[in-house]
Amino acid sequence: MLIRQLEDGDLLADLHEDAMPALAEADIDVSVHDPDSHIRQTEQVRSSVRRGLRTLTSMSGFATLIPNVGSNLVECLPEATTVDDVAGVPGRIFDIKGRATVPAEPEFGVSEHAASVLLATREHGVDVRAGLNIAYDESLIEDLAAAGYSTVEFDSEANDELEATISEALADADLTETSVLYQTGGFGIEPISYILGPDAPAVATVVRDVV
Repeated sequence: MLIRQLEDGDLLADLHEDAMPALAEADIDVSVHDPDSHIRQTEQVRSSVRRGLRTLTSMSGFATLIPNVGSNLVECLPEATTVDDVAGVPGRIFDIKGRATVPAEPEFGVSEHAASVLLATREHGVDVRAGLNIAYDESLIEDLAAAGYSTVEFDSEANDELEATISEALADADLTETSVLYQTGGFGIEPISYILGPDAPAVATVVRDVV
């Protein structure tokens, strides 16, 4: 505890600089507890996804929004660059006899498509950290737009160039803190909507409020 208090007050850094003057000239941010910090971050993200899942599974009507391919609620670390930095539901969320079923606890690196859409959106410079894919429904998109959320369509046929496709779709978009990307399907492609926002509970709340 004393070490953490000293570290928080930068006293340890000052003592190190006094003992080794060369450190004072180095532009280095040294964190004694960096491994612990990463562990805390990952657990915070998993906990956030769990809270979002509780919102979704406790609401009536969510099961009807789950597409045939399943839904996933994902959230990424602050500096995420790959799907391994994104937590989601292993095996996805499915409609089992009218009930949204979550097969396992959130883990990192288990979502491919929902995580890729989130990362592609972030790559365009949009400050979002969570996403949820649900079945596309024109009336739901209209309700989301009426509620003040940005809705942007992208090309469902360009899965091999997802990042470029999303970047092109977002180029002229006036995005809100929580936004909706959607594609209306194609040959062998199910129509899907993606709710993207600051964290998993916020994304889940948007869905709850419009259903």
